[in-house]
Amino acid sequence: MTVDWQAAKAAAIAAVHSAFAEPVRHSPLKNGTADPSRPLTDLTAILHSPSVDGSISLGNGMITTVSASAHALVINRSAYPSIALRSKDKVRATSRPGQPWFEISKISDRHSGIIIVELTEA
Repeated sequence: MTVDWQAAKAAAIAAVHSAFAEPVRHSPLKNGTADPSRPLTDLTAILHSPSVDGSISLGNGMITTVSASAHALVINRSAYPSIALRSKDKVRATSRPGQPWFEISKISDRHSGIIIVELTEA
């Protein structure tokens, strides 16, 4: 029996996102002001804050490449194939109390099904 790895990966990502994702708004910036060449994007993604030891878990896996003081946003790449993220852009957690802002510090698009965005508090 041959397993369709791409379909299995997509199903796993969809399952984790359906359980843990929350609404966030990506606000593109250029030189500290709104970047009119890139639209605001309301998306649903997983927003993790680090535990006491600095690790961030995602399902049964562990993301350990994020620094201890950072937060991480995990985006399902297939849901937002044309999103244009850049360092210094802002992300707002629109369903959390106070709707806190975060700033993008690093973007890892090396994973085949997800984009991992390292965030700092803004």
